Amino acid sequence: MARKRKGKSRKGGASAASPASAAPAARRVRAFRLRLDLTGLEIASGHDGLLRGAPEPVLLVAAYLLFPADPSAPAGLTPPRPLGRTLVRFNAPQGRFPTVLTLRAPVAFKARARGREGDRILLLALAVEEDTGKEVERLYAHLADAKHLRLWDLEAGVPSPSTPAELIAAPYLREPATPVRVGVLDDGGDLRDTCRDDDFVGACAAIVSTARHEDALRFHFVSADGRNDWTAVTTVSVD
Repeated sequence: MARKRKGKSRKGGASAASPASAAPAARRVRAFRLRLDLTGLEIASGHDGLLRGAPEPVLLVAAYLLFPADPSAPAGLTPPRPLGRTLVRFNAPQGRFPTVLTLRAPVAFKARARGREGDRILLLALAVEEDTGKEVERLYAHLADAKHLRLWDLEAGVPSPSTPAELIAAPYLREPATPVRVGVLDDGGDLRDTCRDDDFVGACAAIVSTARHEDALRFHFVSADGRNDWTAVTTVSVD
């Protein structure tokens, strides 16, 4: 007489998925190099006050690595990682406007970092007409980590200042990279009102991918009174 095989019981029905398969896939880490080459400054119009001659342009540029929302982080946001900053002083333009200030060789800003898929790079450029240099010094110091700064879209009907960490989701800063004129609060004060020793011309921001690419980006700055209208000509690459 054939012996009956006892069926193997399965507790709980179908077998549960293993913890490894249930866990979300980790985002891949990649080392990258950022390079921004500043090749010139187009000046459509320039002003340094009555009887004070031509403007003395200064550009301050900083880069930060931004991270996607993280529920485990405070307020769901990870503070941006500073990638570096630089400052470029141009000679005062000679003659009539418009004019283009060129450099003997492109000024190169370089940074290296490691990022994950979904991370983004924030490029922030400030334009200042330098008189005493005190505001240039203060702004350069505050670009070190950007914790003093809040930005908003100048084209927005209602300003909504955001921390740099929040800009990764800002609807006005979308890829492909297109620099956007932004307003800047520094320690709660609008730079258009608080810069007194030097004249604040404007600010421009762009978000670029950490994937390999190269873009020609133009950062446009216009002062509140419209008397200074400058455009920085740059090439940005990531590899």
